[in-house]
Amino acid sequence: MSGSNPGGQGRDGGRGSPKDLSRYEFSFNSSLPPAEMEPDNPPRLVLDIATGTGEWAIQMGDEFPQAQIVATDLSPIQPEDVPPNVSFFVEDSSEPWEYSQKYDYIHTRVTSGCWSSFEEQIAKQAFENLQPGGWFESQELDSIINSDDDTLPQDSALSRWFHDMATAGAICDRPTMMAHTLREVYERVGFVDVQERIFKMPSNEWPKDERLKDIGRMWERNFLTGLSGFSFSMFKKAFNKTQEEIEVALVDVRRQVSDTRIHSYMPIWVVWGRKPYENE
Repeated sequence: MSGSNPGGQGRDGGRGSPKDLSRYEFSFNSSLPPAEMEPDNPPRLVLDIATGTGEWAIQMGDEFPQAQIVATDLSPIQPEDVPPNVSFFVEDSSEPWEYSQKYDYIHTRVTSGCWSSFEEQIAKQAFENLQPGGWFESQELDSIINSDDDTLPQDSALSRWFHDMATAGAICDRPTMMAHTLREVYERVGFVDVQERIFKMPSNEWPKDERLKDIGRMWERNFLTGLSGFSFSMFKKAFNKTQEEIEVALVDVRRQVSDTRIHSYMPIWVVWGRKPYENE
């Protein structure tokens, strides 16, 4: 089981994604699992779907040595030197899950573009594979980029890339515009105590705040690393473009995503919810 998105290598659906974002507390405010689980009820059985390079799972293993961390992906790109309580498996999470145990925390991060239906393939299966009282959390992006000071023109190459990626995702039946629907999806599936937070991910090191500057620098690096592979995978299938045509168009995308005069950011939806107890 695993995933993919604009950025690195690996992930369900066989495409690439910027999964290395896990190093920097992607939820911006937070401890790793939802705060409701700590400190009186720390996670014991954890499942990370579409783990990519496995950084989040490794961080969880270090922070919660008493927990068993299971992380899955289509690609075996994770390191071998990991905490003893962390296990990686090559699996396709879009297929039916067959686990012998119920988890108390299931997690996804940056998997937009991996699934034909996040609700059917992931959210419903997460609900079924959680213990009553267990938590499901998603930290996801839509194919949207904005600026609050008009430094990113709507007709810029960077804006067009995000627009084209949303169009390509719809054509390829791998939607890249699902993050804003997560709260509704959670509630439809049956989760309770559903919470939503929306943050702004800077596209490079333009912010003055040092923490945001570091986050933007890391995102820029990962975005550029996987840009060619992910663009070719989606745009060839959706628009029948050649690799040469795609690479020519990406020249300005690369330049603009690294231009600190452009104060662009991507909204991130962080949503979590609890599987109710039987007597609720």
